[in-house]
Amino acid sequence: RGAPRWRRNKRAVLEDMEKKVVEMTDQFDDIVELNVGGQPMSTTRSVLCLAEGSLLAGMFSGNFDSGHKRDKEGRIFLDVDPPVFARVLSHLRLSRIATPECPAPLPHVPEDLKPEYDMMIKYLGLESFMYPVIANSGNIFQSIAELAGVCQGKLQTNDLVKITLSTTGGVPATNHEEVLGPTGFHERSMENSYGALPGVVTIRFLKHRVKVEAMELRAKLADIPAHMSNHWDFLHGTDYIVMNFAFSRQAVSTGRLPVPNFGRQYVDEVQWSFPRDFCLEHIVLHGRVISKTP
Repeated sequence: RGAPRWRRNKRAVLEDMEKKVVEMTDQFDDIVELNVGGQPMSTTRSVLCLAEGSLLAGMFSGNFDSGHKRDKEGRIFLDVDPPVFARVLSHLRLSRIATPECPAPLPHVPEDLKPEYDMMIKYLGLESFMYPVIANSGNIFQSIAELAGVCQGKLQTNDLVKITLSTTGGVPATNHEEVLGPTGFHERSMENSYGALPGVVTIRFLKHRVKVEAMELRAKLADIPAHMSNHWDFLHGTDYIVMNFAFSRQAVSTGRLPVPNFGRQYVDEVQWSFPRDFCLEHIVLHGRVISKTP
């Protein structure tokens, strides 16, 4: 007979603890001395390389050591804000000893530092590591509603998104959020003031970031011939593409329309720019969602 289960479990815990100790001490001598915006900081190479595939990990992989700028003490110089980088470094250190039962807490970032912090996280390629996907690929608006525990058709009411139109016709602005609901409008539409061109729709995500993989647009049947553009520019953060669909009375919906792979970039704003009018009954975005900085 084998050892009792409790003894096997205890042994597994001890083995896991021993493995972590070895991992931490193996590279203890590989200390990296940094000069972060004039402030000395020290850490290990393994901490800096913890987020595999990130720019930060690549910078300190050992392949580019000769190319780093250094101060007169030989420290690697990083021209970034020390308090912001210190929060990133602290999270990486904690992530190294974290477990699924006790994950590393996200850094608390004061409101005035958030823009710079967000920019640094994106630049260093740490967004997916620090803010892992909290919803599998699917309907983005449905995922946000489920995560927040609110009605999908009331995302703007609950301060989760902000919808802005260049000009407004059709349903009142207070009802625009219904276009993101499970079924959207029926025989009504979110539209520009016909003739005021281009017609632009902007959706800003207030508490999440998204990576769009596909979209579905459904137009108002009665207005398609005169008031629905068949092509548009889609802006995903700072990237944009031109998209096309031949709307008609027989084809009121694009169905699932894939967009190009925008890589690792998660954004908090998307935009459609229609050269002609638009009359939309329903907007669906498919993709992934991550939480914003707390």
